[in-house]
Amino acid sequence: MHLDTLIHPIFVFETTVEQMKTRILFMVVAPALSALCYAPTAYAQTNDSALAQIKYEFVHVDDTNFRDDPRKEEMMVYIGEQSSMYKSHSLAVKLEEMKKEMRNRQAAMGPNNASFSFSSPNMSNETLYIFPYDKKLFIVDRIGMSNYILPQDFPVIDWQIEGETKDIGGYTCQKATGTFGGRRYTAWFTAELPFPYGPWKLHGLPGLILEAEDSKKEVMFHYAGFDKQQDEPIEIILPKEAVTTTSKAFEKAKEAFLKDPMGNMMRNMPTGANVQTKVVFKDQSGRELTPDEFKAMREISTKDGKARKLNNPLELNKK
Repeated sequence: MHLDTLIHPIFVFETTVEQMKTRILFMVVAPALSALCYAPTAYAQTNDSALAQIKYEFVHVDDTNFRDDPRKEEMMVYIGEQSSMYKSHSLAVKLEEMKKEMRNRQAAMGPNNASFSFSSPNMSNETLYIFPYDKKLFIVDRIGMSNYILPQDFPVIDWQIEGETKDIGGYTCQKATGTFGGRRYTAWFTAELPFPYGPWKLHGLPGLILEAEDSKKEVMFHYAGFDKQQDEPIEIILPKEAVTTTSKAFEKAKEAFLKDPMGNMMRNMPTGANVQTKVVFKDQSGRELTPDEFKAMREISTKDGKARKLNNPLELNKK
C-alpha cells in the first residue's frame, strides 16, 4: 500500500441543496485566486469524440526516499481523430463509487441536488489534452470544485526508431528512444494501431505507444488493455466553464487553498435553511474517519517524518 494512503486520507466535500427546482453549480474560490489571470478559453476547438481507449498501469518513484513504495495509478488515454485525452482511470472509478453512494443517499432522503469535491493524494486530478495537428497541449486541473486550463509548451520529442521488436498484448511493437523532460525514454509502439499518441506527454511516433519507461525505471507506463469506444460517446474537448491561467499562478493559488481546504470551501458555499454541508474524511478502504482520527494521523506523520515529498517529478527540468 502506498504510504500516502496511511498518512493522507481521502478528502470528500459534499454539499446538498434540498428541494430546489433548478440545478446549482457551486464554484469554490480560494482567497489567493484573485491572483489568477482569468481569461476565456482562447483555443478554437472542433468537436472530437473518442474512437478508442487504452489503459496503462502508471508507476512513478515520486520520492526517492521511498523507492520501494512508488506511486501507482491506472491511467487512460482516449483517442480521437484529431486529439487525445489522458486522465486517471483510478479517479474515474472512485468518482463513480461516490456518485452511486450519493444517489443511494438521495433516494433515502428524498429529491435534492448535490455537489461534491473529491481528492486523494495518490490519484491525479489533472486531465491532459493534446492537439497534435495544431501543436497545442493543455492541462485541466482543479482547486476545490473549480476547473482551470493551464496551457503548456507543446512537447517535441526527437524519437530514434530502432529495429528491435517485441509482442505486447498481441500487438507487434517496435522500439524507439527519445529524451523528454530531462529523462531518457524507451518506448514501444505498434503500427497496427496507427495513432500518434501515447501515455502522458509521450507522443509523436507512427503508431500508438503501448509501453514506455525512463532509463532509471523511475517512470513507467505498462500496457493494460485497448478497446474501441462502444459505449456512450466521450468528447475530447476542453471544459467550457473553466478559466485559463498560468501554471505558476495556479500552483500559488493551490498552495494557499490547501493550507485550509475545509475552511476555504466552507466560506465559499451558499448558506440557508435548505443547504446541508458535510465534510467527510475516509481512509483508502472507504471507512469514514472522525475529525479527531484525521487530525491524529496527520500529526503522527509530521512527527515521524513519514510524509512524502515530490523530490523526483516527471519532468526533471522543471524541478
